[in-house]
Amino acid sequence: MKIKECTSKVGDFIIFSIVFLFFLPFFLLLLLFKLITFPIDYVKYKRSRYQQDFPHKYKWLDMPHIDNIPYTAIKENNLPIEYIKWHEDYEFAGYFIYKDILLDFSLPFFFAKDKGLWLSWFGNEEDETLENNDDEEEDIDFENTDNCLTVEEAKSLILETFHRNIQGRDCNNVVFFYSRKGVEKNYDEGGLEKMRELDDFIIYEKNELPKVLKQFVDTH
Repeated sequence: MKIKECTSKVGDFIIFSIVFLFFLPFFLLLLLFKLITFPIDYVKYKRSRYQQDFPHKYKWLDMPHIDNIPYTAIKENNLPIEYIKWHEDYEFAGYFIYKDILLDFSLPFFFAKDKGLWLSWFGNEEDETLENNDDEEEDIDFENTDNCLTVEEAKSLILETFHRNIQGRDCNNVVFFYSRKGVEKNYDEGGLEKMRELDDFIIYEKNELPKVLKQFVDTH
């Protein structure tokens, strides 16, 4: 029995060593790349509009804040869209508000090609199952989208969460912003066409987010 255990351990060690040696060059190349680009990343972080308005100590491999792109587009074009940084944790996303409309840039949906629907895992009961039943994780079917939220259900939950986090503010609608190129690149064929059919989404071309935001303000 001891010989079998010893043989098994040796075999596991050999497999681990082979895998480690195989991935080591890729890890070293990635590390070298990060070291070379570190000055560029640091300058990009420090010069970002979000960092200028909300100073925060830079940490290794930090990227500009998740809200930086829409925040910059709004501030540099003097658009009357309010930004609320509600959480004390710097990394958390804030809220963009115009009148009584939430502008959402978090890309919370995925396209379920088999159903022809844009769905969201946001608030899915399976997420709670993952947190509370780690030992049963292997029994969860991640391909089952039956419990996912539709666009309307996700909007209701997002508004509910907003009103819970931000007291005294009333928002009645949510609009989601997606890059056309991003949709075509990251989602199945047919997703863009289905998205265009929904009034809840605004699709914009590369580098045209400021223009689209201005049009949104002018028409609402």
